[in-house]
Amino acid sequence: MEKGVEEVIFVSPFDGLTQSYLIKKPQGSICYCIAICLHGATNHQHQGMDRNIFNGTFGYIQDYFQKNNYVYVCPEYRGDSWMNNAAEADILYLINRLKSEFKTGNVILMGGSMGGTSTLIFSTRHPDIVSGVLAMCPATDMEKLYYQWIFNNQKHLAYGIEIAYGGTPEHKKIEYAKRSSIKHIKKLKNKPVAIIHGNSDNLISVEHSRSFVKKAEKTGIKIFYQEIEHGDHDSPVKQFSFIEKALLWLEKGISFCAD
Repeated sequence: MEKGVEEVIFVSPFDGLTQSYLIKKPQGSICYCIAICLHGATNHQHQGMDRNIFNGTFGYIQDYFQKNNYVYVCPEYRGDSWMNNAAEADILYLINRLKSEFKTGNVILMGGSMGGTSTLIFSTRHPDIVSGVLAMCPATDMEKLYYQWIFNNQKHLAYGIEIAYGGTPEHKKIEYAKRSSIKHIKKLKNKPVAIIHGNSDNLISVEHSRSFVKKAEKTGIKIFYQEIEHGDHDSPVKQFSFIEKALLWLEKGISFCAD
């Protein structure tokens, strides 16, 4: 494990099971913000601390947060959970724990692919404890994503959602609707939301983000949207310059002061 990164074990209040997260603390005594990065599907908490993938992007992210006195956290959040009930409870517990430990109310939730999707899901369900949102290549309609994958030869990914939510959209319609952020956009009305998506993404269509942004703008939500020309599914997490631009924009929308 990289120098300065610690693994923290905790008992989930949801079901009493042992869970974990990785944390990299600020070098100084003051923490201005908590940044929580949610990993993608088929990955785990180590993804966000790995400097050797996606053109070194996660290394640049760590360096950015260290320089700006953030605490950087990468939770396991139940593997391929798609922010189901257990993962949601764990992240809620984790944010409250970190706020208390580091004496700051500033929280940026971020992630790519399933992590970006889960970022939007959690933020629409708990807008009061998140300060800003950065979602890369996210899905915003879970039923639509499920069937897109069923019909586009990505059945293994669709089955992952099915396992996480306890059934298909046909049998768990309410669960899929609860976790489709586009249906709950109004909850984010007072939050800055940044989205980055490649317009040639063949895994999670850019239409998920376009539809979300269009509806968000009509609702009056503060939106930063970067669409990457000819960008594929990984493009948002391969180009740190776009992420840095989004983070700087988010910081302008958040009152950065320690509690």
